[in-house]
Amino acid sequence: MKVAYKYVEKLLELHETANGDDFEFTLTFVDHKWKEKIEKIREYFDANNILTDIHFYIHPNNRIQIIVRKDFYNEFIIQLFRQQIVEAIKWV
Repeated sequence: MKVAYKYVEKLLELHETANGDDFEFTLTFVDHKWKEKIEKIREYFDANNILTDIHFYIHPNNRIQIIVRKDFYNEFIIQLFRQQIVEAIKWV
């Protein structure tokens, strides 16, 4: 089942691409408020014992690269929603 999501384009630039069996997200925020939200997502995934579920790479200029394993895709999108990084989720 495919997931569609919406976010505020004035506050965030978000790109999603398939990367083999994974998904790669590049998020660029206009301000520094994202750090706490991303840290909460990271803590959520660190709480499980699966080391390869998600990888975070912090880059300069408020840009973050996140690689998500295919079977954790929906869970990651839900965490983006919980942290109000995305504002709507719809299964299509």
